[in-house]
This record gives sequence, structure tokens and C-alpha cells, in this order.
Amino acid sequence: MLAASLLFSIDSLGQILIGPRVGGQMSWVSYDNSQVKEYYDIEPLYGYFGGFTVAFRVRDRFFLQTDFVYSRKGKVIEGTGDASKSDPELEYRSITHHFDLPIVYRMDFKGSFGENLGFKYFVGLGPNISYWWKGNGTLKSGELLESHIEELEYDVKFGGTNENDDPSILVIEDANRVQLGINFATGLVLEPTGGGVYIVDFRFELGHSYLYKESPAQFSNITFVDPVKGRNMGFRLGFAYLLDTKVAQRKKGKSTGRNRRK
Repeated sequence: MLAASLLFSIDSLGQILIGPRVGGQMSWVSYDNSQVKEYYDIEPLYGYFGGFTVAFRVRDRFFLQTDFVYSRKGKVIEGTGDASKSDPELEYRSITHHFDLPIVYRMDFKGSFGENLGFKYFVGLGPNISYWWKGNGTLKSGELLESHIEELEYDVKFGGTNENDDPSILVIEDANRVQLGINFATGLVLEPTGGGVYIVDFRFELGHSYLYKESPAQFSNITFVDPVKGRNMGFRLGFAYLLDTKVAQRKKGKSTGRNRRK
């Protein structure tokens, strides 16, 4: 019943928008264990995302917007500088590659710049489903410097063990490849005459699923381990350019009708 009602609403209002979406983001990992912050400084990683957006009107000023994007997230863990607690030379940079499916149910409001330039602004909320595709990064530490290694580049291996004790492999035994979260969104909608729809939005992503829960991510023969029970967090600034597919279809139909009358 709900799906049928939703489809009827979309068809009756005749507006389905689709187009590319890109942007930048700042992401980090929040750990449940408070001692992690005592031993390490957790810094954000600056990344990007890109894909496309589908939005359709549910009611007069209510839209359901779904994105399909590739997203580059991650974190930076550094030593606090206190040698009694952590390695002052430590710099662990983790880059995680995801395919995200954020869904935002938004409410639009009308505004204006002066008397002639109108716009819309919105607030929205919805879930985020993310698939953790792969990971990589770099590691610096005093332990590596003692072995005459200034920086170690590594790739992530999900599950199993590091059979060859390759130091450039980070093993994650119990990774949550599919993760859930919540998006909080706000932004502007510009609809110039004769053009598409431009959307500029700002979002906060609150991760719910742990990246891994029981076993820390670890290297072979290296003391440092990536702590457990961490969730992805992030801010996103996105830009989208959307076209109304129903309008294009109606224009096409009118053109065909004129040809028939001739």
C-alpha cells in the first residue's frame, strides 16, 4: 500500500529529477573507548565523493532524494607527544573506499534574495547504507625508523591471516563491510528559468556500525594496532545538477504532436 501510494504521488505531480553529484568531505572515526583519545590524537582526513542523485517529489514541498556515490573516507591517528603513553613519531593514515547509498527525506521552504531572485532551502534526515570496498594508507613510527623505514605504504586485507608476514598488509579479521548510519542535511535549491535544478547541500554523517568490533586491525611484526569499536563520522559539502525527466518527456511529446499535425 505504501509503495503504491508513493508511486501514485510521484506520477500525479510529474517530477523526477536526476543528475550528477560531487563534493568534498571531512571524515574521521569516533571510538567508544575513551582511552584511545588519551593515547592518540584522532585527526580528520579530507576526501571527496562523486556519483549521481535521483530525487522525486512526494508531496508539494517534500522530496525523497537518493544518492549513489563513491566516497573516500578515513582518519589520521598520531602520537600525543607523550612518550610514556604513545610513540611520538606515530602517524597512521587510513583511507577507506566506500560505495554509499544515502537517502534523505527533505522539506523545502521558499526564500528570496531581494525582490526578483527566488530560491528554496531545505532540511532533511535519512539513513545511509555504505559498502566498504577496500582500504589502504601509510604508517610512520619510531619502530619503523629503527628498521630504516621512513614510511610504510600498506593495503587492507579483509579476513584471514597474513600468510607471508608481509609488513605492507593490514589484516582486518572481522570487518563490517556493510555499514549503517544517519544523515542530517540542509542546503539550497536554485531553479533558474529554462535550466535545470542546482542543489548545494551540507550534511553530517553519524555512523552507527562499527568498522570492526572484536579484533583490532594489525600488521605483521609491528607493534601498533588500529583500535576496535570505531564508527565513521563526517561532514560533506555537495553540489548536484538535476534535470526533470518528466519535463523532457512532455517536451518530446509536444514536438511529436506538431510533426503529426503537419
